[in-house]
Amino acid sequence: MDRPDLDLLRGAIDMHAHTHPALFRRPLDDADLARSALQYGMRGFVLKDHDSLTTGRAYYVNKMVEGVQAFGGIVLNRSVGALNPHVVQAAIHYGAKVIWMPSNHSKWHAEYFQTSDYPQLGRPRKQLPGPGVTVLDEDGQLKPEVLTILDLVAEADVCLATGHLSPQETRLLLDEATRRGVRKFLVTHANWALTRYDLEEQKEFVRKGAFLEYVAVSCVSPIFYEQKPAELARWIQELGGQNLVLSSDLGQLSGPPHPEGLRMLVAALLDEGVPFDTLARMMRDNPARLLNLEPE
Repeated sequence: MDRPDLDLLRGAIDMHAHTHPALFRRPLDDADLARSALQYGMRGFVLKDHDSLTTGRAYYVNKMVEGVQAFGGIVLNRSVGALNPHVVQAAIHYGAKVIWMPSNHSKWHAEYFQTSDYPQLGRPRKQLPGPGVTVLDEDGQLKPEVLTILDLVAEADVCLATGHLSPQETRLLLDEATRRGVRKFLVTHANWALTRYDLEEQKEFVRKGAFLEYVAVSCVSPIFYEQKPAELARWIQELGGQNLVLSSDLGQLSGPPHPEGLRMLVAALLDEGVPFDTLARMMRDNPARLLNLEPE
């Protein structure tokens, strides 16, 4: 049987994968994901943890499982010091490929959900309260430490992802990142409610050189289900795949394993008329570009 959905997983890179160990419940650990990705013929994945650097975990996964590559990154939540340039510099020196702005500890997240946690998930251990993290000062300008982080990202030519910033923060960050030479700017899960942008806003970001990330979790997860594949297909066909990335953002007990969730979504998108080559660019070429890898 012709299976273009499975063909698309071969050589794919998941830029947004949640695994155990984590402070949220995760059904698969790093090695589990590596073995699963290998079965689907994937090229690799980026390990994302809301509370810790994942480069060390990626290092050991790569020693344990041959044939698939794990990459690390860091989310600038309170648990790692928030917007701390020293933390970012150390992460980059350790080999971090993605620097995410704050996620559940962001000011925007806390105001949107009325908690610095996830109403859909929750965590089994309590966390100390703290102010929501924002990249803006009292005058609505980017903080000095954020400017230093942008310079570090530009110098290392790694990927800067927006995390759970507000639309205003994302726009200001993109403009300043571009001025400072950041070449790999990724708008995180642009199809998830907290960070959802309408099509005209997405076109604005693309015109400015940003990449947009669409995540499978919004279309295949029972507790995060927010978008029908038909709508996402219209977005992709309108924008083309030149600056788009398709990631999973999976790793929840209620959802499918990361590779299978991606397969489920691309099967639906193919049925909606999205070209195979467009999806291949979103899953293979663009992630490789953001991670400074040679195309396969």
